[in-house]
Order: sequence, then C-alpha cells, then structure tokens
Amino acid sequence: MTIRIHTTIVATCVAATIAVGIASAAKYDAATAVAPKGDLLPVSSAPAPSTAFVTVEERGDGVSILARVPVEQATAAAATDASGTTFE
Repeated sequence: MTIRIHTTIVATCVAATIAVGIASAAKYDAATAVAPKGDLLPVSSAPAPSTAFVTVEERGDGVSILARVPVEQATAAAATDASGTTFE
C-alpha cells in the first residue's frame, strides 16, 4: 500500500511539473523578449572628452590615499602634501 501512495504522489508531482511547463511556454512570447530598438544607446558623433588625468598621492601614518584628478584641475591649483610642502 505504501508503494501505491508514493507512486501516486510522484505521478502527481510529475503531472504538475509538466502542466506548469506547458502553461509557461504558452505565456512566453519570444517577440517581446528582445528589447525594442528605442532602448538602445544612441550613437554620438561628438568627440570624446579629454581623458588626461594626474594621480595625486597623500601619505600618512600607514595610509596612502590616491586620487585621480583631471589635468585642468591639477594645473589650476597647487598641490600641498600633509607636511605643508607645496608643489607647482
């Protein structure tokens, strides 16, 4: 009797799995799964902005902090380290 009960439970699970698979396949629409062309990124013909950077390092007790600064900002202002030394 136990074998029949377990067989019935397994058969019910298999039938439910197949039913869910068929229902999901019927609901799936491959035409809408692809993003519409309006969602694509636009192509720009403008020139790329300047990507020149300077790396500024600040050192402390057991700590080193690196910062990437655009060249325009780095040349406009003088850099000063933790000891007060000014670099041009």
